[in-house]
Amino acid sequence: MTVDGQDPVDEPGNGGTAGRPPRVFISYAHEDDGAVHRERVRTLWRLLCAQGVDAQLDALAAEGPRDWVVWMMHRYQEADFVVVVASPAYKRRAEVREKPGTGLGVGFEAGLLRAEVFGDPAAWFRRILRVVLPGGSADDFPAFLGGAAVTTYSVDPLTAAGAEKLLRYLHRLPYEQAPVIGPVPHLPPRPS
Repeated sequence: MTVDGQDPVDEPGNGGTAGRPPRVFISYAHEDDGAVHRERVRTLWRLLCAQGVDAQLDALAAEGPRDWVVWMMHRYQEADFVVVVASPAYKRRAEVREKPGTGLGVGFEAGLLRAEVFGDPAAWFRRILRVVLPGGSADDFPAFLGGAAVTTYSVDPLTAAGAEKLLRYLHRLPYEQAPVIGPVPHLPPRPS
């Protein structure tokens, strides 16, 4: 599979290495919807893990005391991919349009994302993946993660079949294969 003429298999940080599953950090916001969005994100996390992805979510880390800045920074740096899950709260917090003191985790993660987008404008979208879950909208990504020109992975339903496009990219298992290029045909010139 090629992306902009480059083979992503050969690109550093693009998928796991031989013998290691791809590492994914899931960046999302807690919505004020009675935990509906959080449960969808948790389902995505469990789905990715069940499909051979080393996905990291804050749910396990929240079981005990934590230095959240260090935890987020390490998960971000260790990840082959960062999955950003669209939601209204994510957009507000990443764009610093939320009341002060709200959504500090997303604010910190958004700073890491902005630095990568700014520092690598030609390739950030190969590592930072935009994901929309059921009931979500691509309009709920922060503006700095691009608009319609950047690939969005819609995972709907929250099943392996619904996540196939995302899973294929994470595992470097393209659906389309380039055809074998045949020999040059013999095409005689027009008679004079």
